[in-house]
Amino acid sequence: MRTLIRSDILPGGAVDDLNAVISRFITDGIMILMYTDKFVCCDQQEITDAAHLLEARVFNDNAEIKIMRPSLADDFSYRVIDDTDLDNDDYIQEDHFLDRNSELSSGYDYVSTGGGKYVLPVADAEKIRIRNYISYDDQGIAQIVDFRAVRFLKEGEK
Repeated sequence: MRTLIRSDILPGGAVDDLNAVISRFITDGIMILMYTDKFVCCDQQEITDAAHLLEARVFNDNAEIKIMRPSLADDFSYRVIDDTDLDNDDYIQEDHFLDRNSELSSGYDYVSTGGGKYVLPVADAEKIRIRNYISYDDQGIAQIVDFRAVRFLKEGEK
């Protein structure tokens, strides 16, 4: 697999450290932030609450950085996937439908089929594109070794 994958530990997890490592790898991306008390999906911006952050995915069409930690007591680690020069044989791409009630959702505000509400930084999104990365073992058997978010797709977009 020719995909560039980097990973490292981010000791301390200060807000400035998180934002510096994100901006080093991704610009003009979309963020999915999972906190202990909330879920946020927005255009890329500065993270201000590292104390409650458990996982962040910041992505654009070419790359994703994932910052994570198992618990608030642990240090953050991160992994970066940059697939600018990726071959189609290195991944399987899937478009997943979002859970949304199209009659109640409009613009950036979405209502799930179960009634939950959420906001996305893309108006009228219908799907999210996921890229699954393939590796082969010694016997040539393929396996999915990682995945990343690529982009949100609007209704009818390919």
